[in-house]
Amino acid sequence: MRLSPAALLPVLALSVLVACGGDDEPESAAASTSSSPTSEESSPSSAPPSASDSPDASGSPGAASPGQVPRPQPGSCEPVAESADGRYVVADAGEITLRMEDGALRLNVSSSNGWSTSVHSENSEADVEFRQGDDELDFEAELEDGRLVLRICDDDD
Repeated sequence: MRLSPAALLPVLALSVLVACGGDDEPESAAASTSSSPTSEESSPSSAPPSASDSPDASGSPGAASPGQVPRPQPGSCEPVAESADGRYVVADAGEITLRMEDGALRLNVSSSNGWSTSVHSENSEADVEFRQGDDELDFEAELEDGRLVLRICDDDD
């Protein structure tokens, strides 16, 4: 039995569509990369957070996904929702990883290009200051009655 080329054309076209149809990923997702902090406690690094780590454009804490910490209004503080994996991307300033170890807070901090960090920590609280020129973001973590309380402040001094 011999098939005519006209009969094979729909089968061939369908095969091409099926082979190409699974690549519907948006360009922004395909171009994104991820990075993990590799710095020692309180030492800054020059690795900026990836494009997928940038906060929601609205800048409101409710609009950010877990672990995304948008910059609050100048001179104000906002509560930060706890991230399941302990990783927090602080606006464009850097990244913090928090974990509980032997009943105490432990953290790793990395800063983005142009930002410096200062870390002050005790067993039940930690304060990380990100500075770039006159800009200062203050990330605070505290254990209160066994639960983690987090907030971010934009100090406009």
